Amino acid sequence: MAIEIKQEYGIRELVKRFEAILSGFAEKISDRGCRYDRAYLDHTISRAILRYIKSYAESHTSIQLIGMHQPTSLASIYIAQKFCAYTSIRSFESVDDMEESFTRALQRSAYCKGNNLLGLNLANEEEYLMVLGLPAAGKTTFLKYIGSEALRYPKSRYKYDLLPVFLQMRRFCSNTDTLLLAIAEEFERCGFPEPQELAIWMLERGELLILIDGLNESVLSHKQLSHLVTEFVSTYPRNRYIVSSRLNCYENSLGQFLEVELLPWGDLHVQEYIHKWCTVNQIGINGLTQETKQDAADDPASEAAQRCWKLLQINDIARELAKSPLSLSLLCLLLCDRRYSIPSNVSGLYKKSINLILEEQVIKQHLNCTEVVNNLSTDILELILIDIAYRGFEKHQLEFTLEVITNYLQDLLGNYLQKFQELSIPMILEVFQQLGICKIINSVDGMVFTFSHIAFQEYFVALYVYRHHKTKSLVTHHLSDRHWQNVFLFLAGMSNGNVEELLLDMEVQITTYINQPKLNKLLVWLERSAAYATGDFKDVSKRIVALFVARPRFLTKLAPALSLMRVLTIARKLYEMFDASLDFDRVFEAELSLSLSHALDFDSVTEINLASQLCNQLEQALVSVEFDSGQINFQNLRSKLDNLYAQAPNYEQSIEVREQFRSQISLTWAQTLYLPLDSNHLSLLEIENLENYLYANLLMVQCKNAAIAISPVTWNKIESRIFRVAHKS
Repeated sequence: MAIEIKQEYGIRELVKRFEAILSGFAEKISDRGCRYDRAYLDHTISRAILRYIKSYAESHTSIQLIGMHQPTSLASIYIAQKFCAYTSIRSFESVDDMEESFTRALQRSAYCKGNNLLGLNLANEEEYLMVLGLPAAGKTTFLKYIGSEALRYPKSRYKYDLLPVFLQMRRFCSNTDTLLLAIAEEFERCGFPEPQELAIWMLERGELLILIDGLNESVLSHKQLSHLVTEFVSTYPRNRYIVSSRLNCYENSLGQFLEVELLPWGDLHVQEYIHKWCTVNQIGINGLTQETKQDAADDPASEAAQRCWKLLQINDIARELAKSPLSLSLLCLLLCDRRYSIPSNVSGLYKKSINLILEEQVIKQHLNCTEVVNNLSTDILELILIDIAYRGFEKHQLEFTLEVITNYLQDLLGNYLQKFQELSIPMILEVFQQLGICKIINSVDGMVFTFSHIAFQEYFVALYVYRHHKTKSLVTHHLSDRHWQNVFLFLAGMSNGNVEELLLDMEVQITTYINQPKLNKLLVWLERSAAYATGDFKDVSKRIVALFVARPRFLTKLAPALSLMRVLTIARKLYEMFDASLDFDRVFEAELSLSLSHALDFDSVTEINLASQLCNQLEQALVSVEFDSGQINFQNLRSKLDNLYAQAPNYEQSIEVREQFRSQISLTWAQTLYLPLDSNHLSLLEIENLENYLYANLLMVQCKNAAIAISPVTWNKIESRIFRVAHKS
């Protein structure tokens, strides 16, 4: 009771705080002589604030841990997350956007060079923050934590008195056209008068903390989303913004946003989370109140946490899985009080955890339900979930109205034997609500079904593909689509004994991306150069590294130049799958400088200087590869570039003369390194295909690593064909 009184007192304080903020809005619309009486208006706003705070607290300040029957406060389980600067190359809508981004990056030089940055500090310091991370790394949890801290102002460590608004991109642009309407709908649902006008009023005054979660979950392309978000921020710059997205889906820069990447958890984070998880779990088991939990729960929780931690220490696979918050939560479910064995990979972890959750729920239904549910089983629940997951994912749909789900269930159950048709759809929906891996929530459109994390939907989609033998179809239609990346990785992990089929299908599809004359010539050059390199590297590594020498450059347009920089980023990740890291950082800096010099039309002397600088950086980075000097001779290239200095036109000469000199630099580079002369004239489609080719190769290697086992003979043959035109045995 004391806790409830304390919470109610806290809510009253919050209501008073926001009543004071919104008094100006009430005065504004009442002075207009509109239909609202001032006393009625104040009362309506006060009630709406109360509804908003309670709704926000219920939706975004508590968390339903997988396997637990009651939600717990986010604060009780939250681990302070750390970030590092994210410096990969993105696309920009215009040169002005790019210059603004670089200017703000220089202003934030302390952060841009930093690692281990505390998330709360970043949220306090940065008006516009872009949070990037791997799947299930904790991006949504971080946004919710900052929102809950903002709600608790001034008793929290968040420094700004702002009303948090949490917007999930899975809903954006399916029923709303703009971020403004999305915010207005949040207000309308709680009963605020004139919700759109209120949204504009608060936005113009800078009264909101806008949390935009999951750009990668929107049906819109990232380019469209980037434009919408940047335009919105430009219109309402006085508010604070935090946006999240998966790393692999983030392509177009948001301009003035500081981009940071979530760091994987270290041992201290893992230990702290395990102890918190076991404590919350023990409280749930004993049915304790907040007041008695410490005395009664600490010892059993501590014992379970120590046992779980010990198991992680003796298992390399488990230690790797524990770096992801969601995976660690599933490990805790298996190890802390159930004492299951540790699975072999992420797919196995999800399989074992989900089966456990389904099994416990079915047993509970059999014991407690008065309705005849003898036909209900884990197999049926799993069959239903994989069907819903796949149907939605194919349409890029992450939420389903109850009407749609009911139709799905009627259709699905009607296709099976009579004993399945006897199952009650309301009973199935009730079971879903209690699972934790999916939920039924209230939205603007009424009640909707959704998976509690997109990773669960991706797992079930992979399971559908595996069970229905749709691997070839998946590869043909979705290999280059970043939206499906996690599905491929889950599928590889569950394809016990036949992952080779997946990899060989991927290899066949990969060749279609490079099946163009210019790109084929490029691969031939890579293979020839690597064949004569004598350094102690794998053959595939030499071919990948050769791309850093041969990649198209000296382009006059910014968009393709930046796309090719992203190609190098993928190439670097792919190379590091096979061999020890090389120092590519300065190469990337020199490449970017040269790309910008051409795109922004720098003077010719600067361009030749930057070309020579790139030559030097490539030579230093690749010295240990030991390319044949008759094929790749950086000294000879540098000498020929130096000879061009005397011919460099000044900036007063015509653009045609300067373009001709730029072509001379390009020709000198290609001829000296024996590159195909048309390699610097790729179309946007060819560049896109080259990027897809590298991405698909990277994904294929990641799938190989995700598999439990693979024939070394088969993989060695596949590896020998990477970055080669012909499939040679």
